[in-house]
Amino acid sequence: MNAEPGRLGDGLVEAAEVMDRLWRFGGWEVTQTHDSLRRYLLEETYELLDAIDAGDPVGLREELGDLLLQVLFHSRIAQESATDPFTVDDVARGLVTKLAQRSPHLTNGHTGPIDVAEQERAWEVAKAAEKARASCLDGIAMAQPALALAEKVIERATKAGLPAELVPEELRVVRIGQGGNAEDRLRMAVLAFASRIRAAEAGAREAGAASGPLSAELWESYW
Repeated sequence: MNAEPGRLGDGLVEAAEVMDRLWRFGGWEVTQTHDSLRRYLLEETYELLDAIDAGDPVGLREELGDLLLQVLFHSRIAQESATDPFTVDDVARGLVTKLAQRSPHLTNGHTGPIDVAEQERAWEVAKAAEKARASCLDGIAMAQPALALAEKVIERATKAGLPAELVPEELRVVRIGQGGNAEDRLRMAVLAFASRIRAAEAGAREAGAASGPLSAELWESYW
């Protein structure tokens, strides 16, 4: 007779316990910091993307495990913080809270299929309520590759009402082989564009503009 299968998530508990055992051995793991692990986190993310592109389910499972290791590792380092410690349980509970707040159908008695567009609207409304952001760009990971950063900044600004004509040409066209590093040039252009967006938003607020997305006229006035 086969043993009763474990509950979904038991493997996560076991992985966290193994990470804790590794830590208690006092080897290489305890010498690491959030900063020293940055390159591993980036490498594992790209390897996961490669597995997705290759349509390789075996590789995908392995790379997801490697990425999970990074989550466990950073959480275990944070557990030792003298100023603001947290554990992997705190990380998981924070995620559960976020999902519950942004997905009302989990707790409002909804059953059956849901409308995807309605779900996306509810997610954005809940997200906006959670995070009182001073700028439409708040929360964007500015350390991401320049092209991805440019796309994200343009997407956020456009959703916030920025007229398309205010997006500079150097963010729409990337030219290779013109001297210097194309990645660095694009990053500098994106950061300069982001600064102008924040300045326009701040100017509108100081002038008493209502909260929420600016109108096209206000964007142009404070640009």
